[in-house]
Amino acid sequence: MTIRTVGFIGVGNMGAGMARCVRDAGFDLTVCDSNPEALERFRLEGVRTTRRAADCAGMDAVIVLVANDAQIRAVTLGPDGIASAVRAGHQPLVCLMSTTLPETVAEVAAGLAAVGVRMVDAPVSGGQVRAENATLTIMIAGDDADIDRAEPLMRSMGRDVFRCGAQGAAEVVKLVNNMLGIASMYLAAEAFDLAARHGVPMERLIPILEVSSGRNFLTADAAMTPKHFQTWVRSGPAFDALISILRKDLHLAQALARPVGAEMPLLDEISRHVDATDDAVLQRWTRLATQSALSRT
Repeated sequence: MTIRTVGFIGVGNMGAGMARCVRDAGFDLTVCDSNPEALERFRLEGVRTTRRAADCAGMDAVIVLVANDAQIRAVTLGPDGIASAVRAGHQPLVCLMSTTLPETVAEVAAGLAAVGVRMVDAPVSGGQVRAENATLTIMIAGDDADIDRAEPLMRSMGRDVFRCGAQGAAEVVKLVNNMLGIASMYLAAEAFDLAARHGVPMERLIPILEVSSGRNFLTADAAMTPKHFQTWVRSGPAFDALISILRKDLHLAQALARPVGAEMPLLDEISRHVDATDDAVLQRWTRLATQSALSRT
């Protein structure tokens, strides 16, 4: 069945931009969030809004992009979740785009399947800037027929969509990606700051790194790098929310390693460092958001 109506649960920092891309691609959108301010912004744009996940159960597809496992379970399997309100004969497709563990994917998928709901896991990478311009990387896993059905919706939000295998595999890929990406964020910021203190600004440094062994996601586009930092430090609460997510993702990667007996000493050290993020990190990232001529509008 072709997807025409979409419920989008979780329109925070990442989700808001993604939801607008879904709307702009022509899907009939309803957004759901517990934050009335987030909903009000969409209401003013003419988008239907609700605070009840159950109200999304009648849609062709439901995107779930909430912050943690407790919220995932609440909006899918909880008393007022999607599973509680699916009508007989209707088979919505849930796209779980939050970052979580494969075990959580399996638990939620089983609970949804009991009421006839199909699910794919489809976490994303790229940050808020790419979320707003529909250029995210999307990793998707599950039954091939379900992925085929979801793909046009995924393409409304992402430039690159990768099939990762059986259900849960996309979350494995996402957590491994985040191990590398978060380490790059912190070390690259220190490297950029060090170069600037010696008179080499980011706009001169980054193109060199991108064609050298120091390349990473923050060197891919010199014009975008200061915009990433601007987004991350645009306010104290925004910075705190980002760091909370980074900590959670590293903790999930550690949890992924334990059942298979994988020793991850560097991951553990990076996780301790991110857990200890303080005002010095905020100040460094703020300098990088403002130092470059490329960041001026």
